[in-house]
Amino acid sequence: MEFLAGNRIRGLNNERVLATGGTVTVNGTKTVHSFLLADTGTNFTPTSSFNVEYLVVGGGGSGGSGGSGGGAGGYRTDTGVGVTSQNYDITVGAGGTGVSGDVNGNSGNPSSFIGGAISITSAGGGYGAKANNIGGNGGSGGGAGGGSANNASISSPVTSPIQGYGGGGKSASGVPYAGSGGGGASSIGGSMINASTAGAGGTGTANDISGESPTPYYAGGGGGGIHNNSSGTVGAGGNGGGGAGGHGSLTATSGTEGSGGGGGGSPYNVGVTGNGGSGIVIISYTSPLNAVDGSIFYETDTNKEYILSNNTWTEL
Repeated sequence: MEFLAGNRIRGLNNERVLATGGTVTVNGTKTVHSFLLADTGTNFTPTSSFNVEYLVVGGGGSGGSGGSGGGAGGYRTDTGVGVTSQNYDITVGAGGTGVSGDVNGNSGNPSSFIGGAISITSAGGGYGAKANNIGGNGGSGGGAGGGSANNASISSPVTSPIQGYGGGGKSASGVPYAGSGGGGASSIGGSMINASTAGAGGTGTANDISGESPTPYYAGGGGGGIHNNSSGTVGAGGNGGGGAGGHGSLTATSGTEGSGGGGGGSPYNVGVTGNGGSGIVIISYTSPLNAVDGSIFYETDTNKEYILSNNTWTEL
């Protein structure tokens, strides 16, 4: 990479990669390291000191057998975080496994970005409840099962800012016992609307850390299902990879892998609930370093130019 007169810089696309680890993409304005479930136990290793942005999402909880949706994995993000030339440990949480036979679902597993002064852990999503039970607490809480007490799960552990929202509680009773939705990163899960209409999963949060277009959402809650009927209206999964609920003739869907979405709830006597989606860790940064506002970077292998303004490179 060459620093020329007049605040102009010239270099190759891959010279903007300043660390190893994960799947690396350079998309014009950002260099992005993405870690999926298969990358758990690996490292992010910078070659020098600079600032990064991170997104850490835990694995989503699975839906409950008997109706309710699983909670989304915990969602944590920040910018301007300093890293140095060392190994940072990356863990990506698996989603909770779907269940059958009138039981609670399984909570998701945590994801983390740890090393030096950095210690960020996002909790797994809470499990969706069976009938007459309250969903599990987690990064976002699982939904309450049909016919349950009028209570809802919560986001746990409490961090600042919070990792997510609780699942929906009971707001109606009676056959066929619709379930509630699991919580998402941006909103609580929907409570059952009436005995045959389940609650939707809570909405996830959009994050442009990867530079993708359209901007992806992460950590949507799972939708509630119907406890013991082949009909009724199931809850939609929350935007951000949440799975939809199911009933006797409609299979619950799983949370999207790499989103931390919760799985959909299902009937107690038919099929399997949706799995929680696995989590994700993304670390990104701008490059070249040591450039001043107004600098122009010419990428010789792509014939593209970028200008630096407020620490962000924008294509000209």
